[in-house]
Amino acid sequence: MKKLLPVIAVLLPITAYGLTMEEAVNIAIKNNPDILITQTKIRSAEMNIKSKKRGKFGKFLLKGSYTRYNIPRTLTPIVPPILSPVPSDRNIGNLGIAYTVNIFSGFSKTEDVKIAGLEKRLAEDFLQLSKAQIAYNVRSIYLKILSLKENRRALSSYINALNTLKKEIQIGIKTGKRPEIDLLKVEAEIAKINTEIETINGNIKILRSALAFLMGKKDIGELEPINNKPKETTDTDLTKNIRVKIARLQMEKSKKFVKKLMSSYFPSINLDAYYGRNYGAGESAKLWQVGISFNWLLFDFGSREAKLEMAKEGVLSSKIGIEKEKLSLQKSLTEALAKIETAKEKIKGTEKELELARKVKEIEKVRYETGAGTIYDLLNAEARFESAKSQLITAKYDLLDAIYYLKFVKGEVK
Repeated sequence: MKKLLPVIAVLLPITAYGLTMEEAVNIAIKNNPDILITQTKIRSAEMNIKSKKRGKFGKFLLKGSYTRYNIPRTLTPIVPPILSPVPSDRNIGNLGIAYTVNIFSGFSKTEDVKIAGLEKRLAEDFLQLSKAQIAYNVRSIYLKILSLKENRRALSSYINALNTLKKEIQIGIKTGKRPEIDLLKVEAEIAKINTEIETINGNIKILRSALAFLMGKKDIGELEPINNKPKETTDTDLTKNIRVKIARLQMEKSKKFVKKLMSSYFPSINLDAYYGRNYGAGESAKLWQVGISFNWLLFDFGSREAKLEMAKEGVLSSKIGIEKEKLSLQKSLTEALAKIETAKEKIKGTEKELELARKVKEIEKVRYETGAGTIYDLLNAEARFESAKSQLITAKYDLLDAIYYLKFVKGEVK
């Protein structure tokens, strides 16, 4: 890699125009719609935790009613000693405060809080994963734009050389040294290169639009060339990778859900309290009560067991998901390392091809000027040289992209 850095440094332009790659990444992480949506999910998860925790303290209700009966009713239940007369009326209203709280649910509410906590951690990890994905996408598109701009610059330089050749041929035609067919061949080559430049311009517009979308902006201005080269990290440990972490949290959540369903085998015990007054016959009577009630599901024809088995299958699926994620990461890691090595070898090979093409072009130029060669041989040599130059530019940016892809596989943002 150290031997290749000087090559990259020579090929990369040194003039700064505006937006740098890392600025683009930071803006995208701040403004990208997917990132913003994930952040709202974290806030929602935090509110869900708060809701689950506070739900354990029960709730107060303001209760009231008005009822007209067909026959008079007592204001309150008749209890000994019975006093006469007992207030009664056909129109009875009541107003009071009720409090109810579950004091035992078979640990269901405890598991609800734990599940809500896991959901928050999952949302945070998904945010980190989204940032890594967005960062790589921004860098990849950024590099493609720079690669296309360099290829366009090289093609423009080629057109300038062809225009110079065209002028020389025009002079040669006037003096009778060159046939007119040579001029037509050069003009055809110029038209071909102009078409390639227009195609590149269209692709740059498309990529700039995609980059602007990732950054959450309408316009991104000019892009600054790459001055700082990414470093290759030799660490290939994926056990702490964010994707593996997410898979493990999913399994932990599945286990908590199984425990929550197990709570249905225990009774549910509630505390209920009420304080209020009943109104009727121009009088009012105080009424309060406190009680404990329970519900215990004894038999439901196997519905509970089926739900529990389904939840256990979810745990098994989550375990398989962890191994699948590890294998997928290993595949992506191998792919990333292979891309890096391929790009390095391509740079080496293209450098040699470029040097050979340069010498052939010089030879064919001399042969054409002396009349020993044809315009076809010269244009073919020129095209081969420009193709090698384009391949070297592409290989250079492919290497950078491969290094950033390796960072993405490892879950790195910076």
